[in-house]
Amino acid sequence: MKSTDLSSEQSSDSKLEFEEQQEENRQNTTKNKQFPRWLIPIVILGGGITLWQIFSPLVIPTTETNNQTPPPKPVETVLLSSGQGNRQVRLLGQVEAGAKATLSSQVSGTVEKILVKEGDSITSGMIVAILDDADGKIALAEAQARLVQEQSNLERLEVGTRSEIIAQRKAELTSAQAREQEARDNLERLIALQPDLIAQGQAELESARSREKEAQDNLQRIKGLSLEGALSERALVEAEARADETRNQRLRAEAALKAEETSTRQDIAQAQTRLDNAKSDRLRATAILAEAQAGPTQEEIDAQRGVVNAAQAAVEQAKLRLERTKIRASVSGVVQSRQADPGDYVEVNDPILSLVSDRSLDIFLEIPESLSGQISEGMQVNLFARALPNWEKLTQITAVVPSANSNSRRQLVRVSLSNPPQKLLPGMAIQADLIMPIIDKDTFTVPRDALTRRGDQWLLFTVNNNQAEQLEVKLIEDLGKDVIISHPQLRKGQSIVIKGGDGLQDDATVTIIKS
Repeated sequence: MKSTDLSSEQSSDSKLEFEEQQEENRQNTTKNKQFPRWLIPIVILGGGITLWQIFSPLVIPTTETNNQTPPPKPVETVLLSSGQGNRQVRLLGQVEAGAKATLSSQVSGTVEKILVKEGDSITSGMIVAILDDADGKIALAEAQARLVQEQSNLERLEVGTRSEIIAQRKAELTSAQAREQEARDNLERLIALQPDLIAQGQAELESARSREKEAQDNLQRIKGLSLEGALSERALVEAEARADETRNQRLRAEAALKAEETSTRQDIAQAQTRLDNAKSDRLRATAILAEAQAGPTQEEIDAQRGVVNAAQAAVEQAKLRLERTKIRASVSGVVQSRQADPGDYVEVNDPILSLVSDRSLDIFLEIPESLSGQISEGMQVNLFARALPNWEKLTQITAVVPSANSNSRRQLVRVSLSNPPQKLLPGMAIQADLIMPIIDKDTFTVPRDALTRRGDQWLLFTVNNNQAEQLEVKLIEDLGKDVIISHPQLRKGQSIVIKGGDGLQDDATVTIIKS
């Protein structure tokens, strides 16, 4: 189209130039009437040749351009369908034992034997270690002896009280009554003696006071005479000494009286206590005699039966403790490690052996943070390990752990395996392909051949009224033969090119040869 326009412009310019030349020639002819007429045909012929040379090359390119317009390109199309499929996410994880057990001692004692080693397979109930049982045997013998004694007491109660027992109880009551009477007589004697002892002490105190007053009066008299010079200094000193002595005698008499009062009260209080104790003994002996004469009650017999049952339980407990000196495996598995050796002293709950299950494994896989909250129980994973190049297992997620790994800060999922391969061991690294379904109304599934790659772009061509439209789509997931894509202009049911898209341009005309 552009070539045709250029030719038209050139033709118009040539015509204009020709007309200007004709006008100039006419003017020259008018001005110069002597211009030869024979030159006019020559000029006309030259102008015609010039016009032919101008127009002839412009018409030919226009014809060639119209002949080079490309024909519609044949393509195959298919109707666009919604994107539903699965994508795989590679996960890393670690193998751990599905069941672990630590066999601990339930009693204290010295380890006598360890019957297994690391790597040994054991079954439930198997004896794996033995502790020294000497103390357990002694405890069992003591419990059995006590049981025999309590059973004998129960038999006596059930038979009733014998006559010799009643006679013994009467003798005990008589002795208690005699002790009570003796204690009462002693108390009464002390109470009767108390006034005489107090009166004697008070008399001695009054005598000491009189002697002290007499000595004081004599001292005052001698002091007066000494001042007058009637008596010597010696007499005064002797009088003072006599006064001091009488004062000390008075103080000792006061102290003796107080001590006697205190001692008397204490003796009476002790006598009263002995009387009270004797009275209690007499009452107790009376009750025991009455009980013996009445015979045992049903409540007493039932109580003794309870004591017998407790003794029987003690025997069973002693047997259990003795049995627990033989440490048995609570589950089947493989010995992973030993925490005790013969000769070691272990307390209650001290570990002896560690076991791991040989029938189940737990695999913990780390999921990316971008998938947290999107993983659920029951999703499929395909497991494989470098240690087992020929093994893989398609299974399901057993549980989603609601916490993150303390090292990687990623959430974990657990996959439980029953009857795993023997070479898959706890502690090994493992990989898995998580199969996540893709269900999105804004995604579509197309054959891989429908996409054309140009640089970093993925291109898809839609067809509407035999006109191709180029769209740059986003590749969501590669499913192998098919791919899942998205683009805001795509709609379900649109025709898309699946063959013939190579070299196809936007807005190109196409012919659908197969749909």
